[in-house]
Amino acid sequence: MSDGELPGGYRSGVTRIGAGAVAGRIVLLWYGKGAAHPNRSLGTVVIATTTATPIAVNDLYRDRAAALDRLRSLLPELDATKRVDSADVTGTHFADAWLPTSAGLEVYVPLAHAAGDYAPIVVPWAQIADQLRPGILEQLRAD
Repeated sequence: MSDGELPGGYRSGVTRIGAGAVAGRIVLLWYGKGAAHPNRSLGTVVIATTTATPIAVNDLYRDRAAALDRLRSLLPELDATKRVDSADVTGTHFADAWLPTSAGLEVYVPLAHAAGDYAPIVVPWAQIADQLRPGILEQLRAD
């Protein structure tokens, strides 16, 4: 196992240190026994600075089902690489890996290995803010 990289240069590390939240990403490159190629795994974590507790995906949204519906419509259109289509954003776990950025909510959509394993897509805050719980936007954007 070693530090991996996603297409676009996304590597492991701290991605944000703000007054309301600290966030980071880990990208692992690993081989399964007898595997023909390496695999990538990705994890994200966002920690509230006031409580030192994780901000989980279930803490983000007023109504998770409605937020996922919004993301299903936005993610394929916002994907500049055009690797994500509607078949990639089904179910309820396609947006579980996320990070706050200054520009918006960065979602890592899982893809087939041949397509790069994950597609990082930034959803501008203006397009998802109405789906967030009260106070979350301010917490995630605080500098």
